[in-house]
Amino acid sequence: MKYTSYASLAMLSRPFPDLLNAPAALGATLAFSLVLSLPALAQPGAATNASAPRVQSELRDIRMKALSSLPKAGGGANDRDGCSWRVIQPKSVAARSVAAQGWAVMADVPLGTYRAVSFAGRMQPGTSGTCHITQGNVAVFDGDRLLALAYGKSAEDTAIGNLAALEGGAVRLWDGDIVASPVGDLRVEADGTLHLAKVADEDSVCQGRAKVPNVYSMPIDKARKALADKGWRPVRAKADGESRQAGFIKRGLVEAESCAGTGLAYCSFSYTSAAGTLSLVTAGEQDLPNVVNYDAKCR
Repeated sequence: MKYTSYASLAMLSRPFPDLLNAPAALGATLAFSLVLSLPALAQPGAATNASAPRVQSELRDIRMKALSSLPKAGGGANDRDGCSWRVIQPKSVAARSVAAQGWAVMADVPLGTYRAVSFAGRMQPGTSGTCHITQGNVAVFDGDRLLALAYGKSAEDTAIGNLAALEGGAVRLWDGDIVASPVGDLRVEADGTLHLAKVADEDSVCQGRAKVPNVYSMPIDKARKALADKGWRPVRAKADGESRQAGFIKRGLVEAESCAGTGLAYCSFSYTSAAGTLSLVTAGEQDLPNVVNYDAKCR
């Protein structure tokens, strides 16, 4: 059994985009104004549904509105074809309805009894297999019926990128930056409210048999201590002759498995518990780089 918070080390070493040129920006902004401006929300075509759930966002950079129709994507298809590895083939009726409007669908995951679909209007490749995502959104569907939309403050920001399903039915939102970071968790509360809040202090993995603390953006030495408090033990790695791995091992970080020699300097570190194994991914060339992701595999 496997639990993946967003991307493995291999996925993390892939491409990202730049910002919009003036004509594309104008088209994208006009298209986005259909869904993101309050006057547009009052239009018949974008009217909220009386039976839609209540929505709430606690995040400064991401807003959320009840919505019943989705406009077509602005710009052209070439605005969204630069990061093909980040685009999925839509399978659910919800994801297909988003793709039919011209958007690039990045994720389609369960959210309680609903579906959460992340999609973008612009994707540009960068170095080392990265991808810069703007005009990102998350739509929540009940079957083929759009209920709500989460979106950034402008068409140029990178507030929303991918999604990952969490144990317990919630969904984690990631931003669209070159090195993606988690920005919040979306869940359906007991009263039916769609609630977008900050990233949880810890995640349940392996059917609740283990907890992973929120180690995102922590230096690796502090992250390993936080993991130890939750029962995760370092797994001594076999030295592979790579100089950076050797440096970590010399510092006592014996769990340093491997490091990329180029690009964004990703490294992986391994841990174990009774529930399974855990791999942390760091990025950056600092002596003690920060954690950007994790991947749990259950026994």
